[in-house]
Amino acid sequence: MNLKTYLALGVVAIFVVVGGFIMLVKENESNVAEVVREVEAQEIQPTKKVTEVPVSELPGSRGNYKIDIRQAEDLRFHISAEIEVSNESKSVWEDIGFYFIPNITTVGNKYYTLPFTGEAEITSIRDKDGEELSYSLDNTMLYVTPKSKVKPGEKTILTVDYLLLPPLDGQRLSKVDNNFYLALWYPMLGRYSDKWDLHPYYHNGEFYDTGYGDYEINYELAKEYLVASSGEDGEPKPTKSGKIQGANLKDFYIAFLDPEEWISETLVANDTTLRYFYPHDEPDNLHQMILEAERAFVFMEKNIGDNPNKELDIVANGSGMEYPNIVEVMEYSPGKHERTLIHEIAHQWFYFMVSSDPYEESWLDESLTALLEGTYRTLSYSTSNVGEISGFREINIFAERKIGKVIANIPVTDFGTQLGPIIYGEIPAILRDFFKAHGGHEETIKFLSAYFNEFKYQYVDTKTFVEFFNEYHQEDHTDFFKEWLILE
Repeated sequence: MNLKTYLALGVVAIFVVVGGFIMLVKENESNVAEVVREVEAQEIQPTKKVTEVPVSELPGSRGNYKIDIRQAEDLRFHISAEIEVSNESKSVWEDIGFYFIPNITTVGNKYYTLPFTGEAEITSIRDKDGEELSYSLDNTMLYVTPKSKVKPGEKTILTVDYLLLPPLDGQRLSKVDNNFYLALWYPMLGRYSDKWDLHPYYHNGEFYDTGYGDYEINYELAKEYLVASSGEDGEPKPTKSGKIQGANLKDFYIAFLDPEEWISETLVANDTTLRYFYPHDEPDNLHQMILEAERAFVFMEKNIGDNPNKELDIVANGSGMEYPNIVEVMEYSPGKHERTLIHEIAHQWFYFMVSSDPYEESWLDESLTALLEGTYRTLSYSTSNVGEISGFREINIFAERKIGKVIANIPVTDFGTQLGPIIYGEIPAILRDFFKAHGGHEETIKFLSAYFNEFKYQYVDTKTFVEFFNEYHQEDHTDFFKEWLILE
């Protein structure tokens, strides 16, 4: 997530302030982004091995999905989601917890920040034998009762049939003009600890948490669309039907884009194909932005760690949001779009490939992503002075808005108006200053690389991060963290 709601609500105010900076940097803004120094990320191993946490030990559950999408002539989606649920906890389950987030778009359940309602109606939930299962749905939280309890190590299969029509101009899940953005659109298996960790909808930050799983999506559409998704889509071309697959993903996003409203360009960055979708007929802007995306992606893959995924889709729909293998970004605007683009690409390393709880510990993906974003931008400029001013400019602006004591690892619902100033401002700035005093910006990159490669496709909590941090530095910095984290 870039600034999500903060970017949507505060972008004008932020960039009025930043405008002076844009004038300061140089008139030929396009040349600045061309200069990206390569920082050699060294393999620095901690003296004591941090205990490895298996990918699914903390989430406690795993879901593999086969989803069929059929779009009727009235443009409503009829969806059948078959979900193989694995109990990887030590508990016996009497029910199975999912997020069914489309429910908060409906009449009677509409979240107050949504301008319009949508449609979302579950018509059936069945087990593998076709028997109907009982369930309860409250806000986003769907609990399904299987015919028999699910013991540790066991699997069960259930199918959810439902009708979906995204709301006009919705939050994430949305219909805009003739385009459909299917985000948080299917029954998403929750994370299980000693209970199902499900939360009601909340518009700031991330309120939901899911584990890794495999996906197969089959779609039949009423008309031809360009398709962008978390899976491998191939050459961008209008289509009415197809199959998409993705392995070891923690979420699945899919967009159906009106071919008359979008142009696209592809480019191979190392072993990954970047597919950039841009509205309107502005090929010069599109080409410049895909080159910026390539520079950021190549830098991060070289210096943070390998991204094994074959595609990364970028959709310039004016938003700022991350999903596995696909991001939503702003359209081209000199001095404004760059941060969103870099931030969302960086999330592929910290959110997707290193996972954490975005509800309880949002700093682990958002603050680390902001740190990487600011460090990359700093190192991208030709002089250290310009880099220091520009790289962390917006982060510093956010940090200055911080009020009161800073605690980073609290639920997103507890931050109030301080979510942006703390998570996107103060914490990245605190970490930046630590690394500046312990080796500089290059040391930031080295640490993030070591951290990423230690926990790739694993689930990290605050305690594990602090332990790794101390072992990496071969010193005890617990007191440093106690100033802004709750450590038990």
